Amino acid sequence: MMTLLAWLPDRFMVLGIVLIAFGVMVRLIDGRRAASLIGFIVLLMVTGPFIDSLLDALFDLTPWWLLLLFGILLVFALLGALSRLMIGRRATGHMVGTLAADVVRSGCRMLFGLIALPLRLVFGGQRR
Repeated sequence: MMTLLAWLPDRFMVLGIVLIAFGVMVRLIDGRRAASLIGFIVLLMVTGPFIDSLLDALFDLTPWWLLLLFGILLVFALLGALSRLMIGRRATGHMVGTLAADVVRSGCRMLFGLIALPLRLVFGGQRR
């Protein structure tokens, strides 16, 4: 949830604090978690200008391919945060495990296919 809070504009931080207070009132969030979230919001508001200037300098110095890699990682992090918010931590862990197994399985199939390709080209015409 903190990842999603980091993307809110400063004007909506007050709305985030109000939603946290409402969650405490209806007992959806305990006090310790609410204090942690409010502390994170205050930290974001205080460090926002410094992070902004730091990111501007990093974008000027970093090559485009590394920025593309960071962008892909950021998209995956946001998708993970959204799935944890929507379906829960354990279901997200199961989903990520299944997707990782599919990636490994596809990589092995592709590697085997590349190894077997010359053999198919040589011996493929000799079928009876």
